[in-house]
Amino acid sequence: MKFFNKKLWNKKGVTPLMATLLLISFAVALGVVIMNFGRAQVESEAECPVNIGLQLSVVSKIEQVCYNSGENDLFFTVENGVNTEVDGLIVNIIGTEKAETFEMPETRIGKAGVYLGHVSYDQSVSGEIRQVKISPKVKLYEEEEICVDQAIVLEEIKEC
Repeated sequence: MKFFNKKLWNKKGVTPLMATLLLISFAVALGVVIMNFGRAQVESEAECPVNIGLQLSVVSKIEQVCYNSGENDLFFTVENGVNTEVDGLIVNIIGTEKAETFEMPETRIGKAGVYLGHVSYDQSVSGEIRQVKISPKVKLYEEEEICVDQAIVLEEIKEC
């Protein structure tokens, strides 16, 4: 009988080499899926990985921030820490009528540097200042990070 050919029945379905390649492919695919889930989790709970140390300057026990209503300008002086350079600032001002955001990308503060800044803010349009938040922007591993968790938050702004 030719139906029971011994060569046909002695062949194995999948060689050990093919089984190994299939297992490796499955493991790589599973690893990619798990890494993507992990990356999404890390990005959703991300904090700035370096302690910048940005703080408001204090001269003669007076914080260096004030609002000049005649010029409609908020003036501030910030000091950087020694860990990393700051590549920009984001200034959020919450007024009684509306909130405004000012991006200052040209701001460069070296390690242990000082920056004197100002932003235009019209109290007659946006209302009395309730809060000012100054957030540092740093470049880490060629990616720009805005470190809101290390922002300077001010709630009492005196007149200049």
